[in-house]
Amino acid sequence: MSLEYSVAQANLQKLIDEFSNMGNSINEAQTRFSFIDSFLQDCLDWPKSITEVEVFESEGRTDYELGKPRVFILEAKATRDAFKIPPKRNRNRLSIQSLIRYDPAVKEAITQAQKYGAQRGVRLVAVSNGPQLIAFMATRDDGISPLEGDAIVFDGYEDLLKHFNVAYDFLSKSGIDERRLASELTSSVKTSLPSKLSSACLNYFDYKYSSIFQENLRNAASLVIEDLGRTAALEKEFLSRCYCESGPLSQYSLVGKNLLAARYAALFPANEVGSRISEVNPRRREDGKFSEQVLQEALARRPIVLVGDVGVGKTSFLKHLIQVSGEATFSKTICINFDLGSKASLSRTPRDAFLNQVESTLRDDFSINISGIELIQALYAKELRDFDEGVNSIIRDVNPNAFLEQRLNYIRELMNRREDHLRLCLSHVAITKRHQAVIIIDNADQRNLEVQQEAFLMAQELASSWSALVFLALRPQTFHASKRSGTISAYPTKIFVIPPPKLEDAIHKRLEFALVMAQGRIPVHALEGVTLHIDSLAKLIRALLDSLTRNKDLYEFIVNVSGGNVRIAVELVSRFLGSPNVESERIVQIITEGGQYYVPTHEFSKAALLGDYSHFQEESSAATNVFSIIYRDRREHFLSPLIIGYLSWEGASRAKADGFISLTSLTEELQKSGFTPEQVSAHIQKLTRRKLIETSERRLLETGQEVSDVGLPDSFRITTLGAYHLKRWISDFGYLEAISFETPIFDESLKDRLIPNINNDRLLARYDRAIGFRSYLDETWSTIEAKPYFDWSELRTLSISSFERVERSLRDNGLLDS
Repeated sequence: MSLEYSVAQANLQKLIDEFSNMGNSINEAQTRFSFIDSFLQDCLDWPKSITEVEVFESEGRTDYELGKPRVFILEAKATRDAFKIPPKRNRNRLSIQSLIRYDPAVKEAITQAQKYGAQRGVRLVAVSNGPQLIAFMATRDDGISPLEGDAIVFDGYEDLLKHFNVAYDFLSKSGIDERRLASELTSSVKTSLPSKLSSACLNYFDYKYSSIFQENLRNAASLVIEDLGRTAALEKEFLSRCYCESGPLSQYSLVGKNLLAARYAALFPANEVGSRISEVNPRRREDGKFSEQVLQEALARRPIVLVGDVGVGKTSFLKHLIQVSGEATFSKTICINFDLGSKASLSRTPRDAFLNQVESTLRDDFSINISGIELIQALYAKELRDFDEGVNSIIRDVNPNAFLEQRLNYIRELMNRREDHLRLCLSHVAITKRHQAVIIIDNADQRNLEVQQEAFLMAQELASSWSALVFLALRPQTFHASKRSGTISAYPTKIFVIPPPKLEDAIHKRLEFALVMAQGRIPVHALEGVTLHIDSLAKLIRALLDSLTRNKDLYEFIVNVSGGNVRIAVELVSRFLGSPNVESERIVQIITEGGQYYVPTHEFSKAALLGDYSHFQEESSAATNVFSIIYRDRREHFLSPLIIGYLSWEGASRAKADGFISLTSLTEELQKSGFTPEQVSAHIQKLTRRKLIETSERRLLETGQEVSDVGLPDSFRITTLGAYHLKRWISDFGYLEAISFETPIFDESLKDRLIPNINNDRLLARYDRAIGFRSYLDETWSTIEAKPYFDWSELRTLSISSFERVERSLRDNGLLDS
């Protein structure tokens, strides 16, 4: 509970009364003990639990660091060393230059505090000798040098008491938390970031022109690799050939195996009661064990909740279970497959969409007319008998027509209770056909959180009152959000986790199946008329399969960049085969002429980097610009890499066994490199949105409003995508050249040198850009201390071969001196 202003003001008066009687010859230690300690705690509401004193780091020792993480530093001086303050005419705001020019001692104190704040990532600092206090900003991002800005000044007991409302407003814990002092002292003129090279590039945001061959090949690849397996004619064949059980962890992952193995461990704390969690892993279970567990849950009238990240194969698992692996168990079922992602968008509510699906399934798959006379008489036999024998029977003999009209109106009234009517229809059909009703609510994770939570409540209701076996597929982050809101925790539920399959096996099977279709070994009506391009596609698929066998770096790329998401992995493959940034016609020609072609990693990577564009566009790229900045601070180019590096470091203090590191530990570590909590928070949010790191609650932090309302999660860990950026992409020629366009550059001379050739996409111009940008990063890194978890000077050497490859090509063509 925060300290009331009136209480804080009374505490200050009492403190001054006691301290002023001690005289003006008090040393620093006594000043801190007798005045500053109490002033911070009893007047400014800084509890001891988040106050540290005598904090030593390499550059020195601070007197007070306040907040967790630290957000305010105060340096103490002896009361006997009074500051000389220039006349301020009843104002509390003075320029720092006036203060430091007026008194050398003040200059020394301010410079010391500013240095500590800048080196420890703390924006707000102050110096105090008890009765006098000077507070200011140690770092700024508004284009003003810290020592050129203003300070808030209190010159003596009387001034401190008279203007205590100002001190409380700016320096109390709540005032600092609300950033009131920073808002007061920051320039109202918005300072922009340095310009990017892209601002000088013509048609930078244009799509890459595709040749007719590339466009047709792209369509054929999308059809064969992504679409045909989902058609009714091929779905069972596709599931039989391509489905991969969750198996051993990929050998190509750049994240520690212990982190991958514990991927879903954070779904429930170890001591949490209620919901139960099991991993679906057919390789480790006895035959039929999963089906038995499913039936047990059905008898208990509980929905079966399947939790898995996007793209791990929740939908494929359900289809494979019903059509292939559990065919004997599910052969006699009425399956209501409710795709909440594609079939509910035009309906008023998910419930309306579900009822529409029930009606269409009964009509289309089982030829059931839900308004048929025989069905109505069977469903409502009891109700109609009661009607016939009730008060309405009085007019049956007197006015048969009126009786029939009233009876028809009654039937309509029963049918208009649509949900009850369809529930009875489904139950009746299931009983008469001796089938089990199965309801699958799929792709709920493609809708907003409110709809997903409604889907869970609906699943709970359907399981308990519709006599159906209900499956509900959710993302982990949806599951966590529902737990926080109480939607899920209110029900004891069986949770089955769907781990990702071994991705290299999944890709190999998909490509083999696509190759069989492209070669015509599986007759596919949809491929008629596109034989030429299918033949070219078959050659490319065969080349890619051979390349994956020979070049393990390709599997490493796909496994890590997709993050275990089969859907993304398939898209990466399909994107490569039809990319306008891949010379596919040249490759096919080489193969056609009897040669072999092995896809190099940089060629596959380029398709993922650029997508359908001529230049790097982050929102459509598989890559993220980890050197981008949010505040006007050149050193910030390395903040995202430092965050990723720390999260990947085995020496970091782990918050949990499954690899998560607390937000507090992460922020405090980055503050040691001089970055403020605001900077760290902004980069964490971007890295999370771009999936280079993930939160313990699986939140994506997609909006600033979400962070404002709920706050940041309490811990984070690196993903395989983040690991690939850190260990492979970050210093690679292709990556550096691509993102050089989209990085604000502080060095105007570098921009002046590169801009004349900015529209030149030939290899020599691209090489000059990459070399220039890398040198710029080298110069920036020279101002930052290397860490055991990240050292740019070492990492830049890991991809030196990518630059050497380009240099060889340029020399071979006489464009670069030997």
